[in-house]
Amino acid sequence: MKNSIPLKKGLFTSSPEKETLIGNKCASCGQVFFPKRDKCLNCLGEEMNEMPLATTGKLCTYTIVNMPAHKYKPPFAIGWIDLPEGIRVFTQIKDWDKGDLKVGMDMELLIDPLWEEDDKEVTGYKFRPVR
Repeated sequence: MKNSIPLKKGLFTSSPEKETLIGNKCASCGQVFFPKRDKCLNCLGEEMNEMPLATTGKLCTYTIVNMPAHKYKPPFAIGWIDLPEGIRVFTQIKDWDKGDLKVGMDMELLIDPLWEEDDKEVTGYKFRPVR
């Protein structure tokens, strides 16, 4: 069995009960960020409060990739998901069928393997259509 490691520490939490992306919010202006920032890019405020982000959103746009890309075999789908907090998350899309994806459709978060390296399974966040 391979050891599971996150793509980057602090991007998400994953447990059998809940999977969540972790963002942060500026205490001065309220701007939300993902991934987390040390300083607000809107007002340059330095007080940033960590917060869990919604696990559902809407598909803003997507593309189907038919060329191999670093560690990903085609075809695969990638896109932008609009979260209720007012931010867009760029992500790989899972569990799609050709013609199945529609702009504006409901999407849900999942934490899933991205690729394998040596004895490690690298995990990250993806979204999939809500069925």
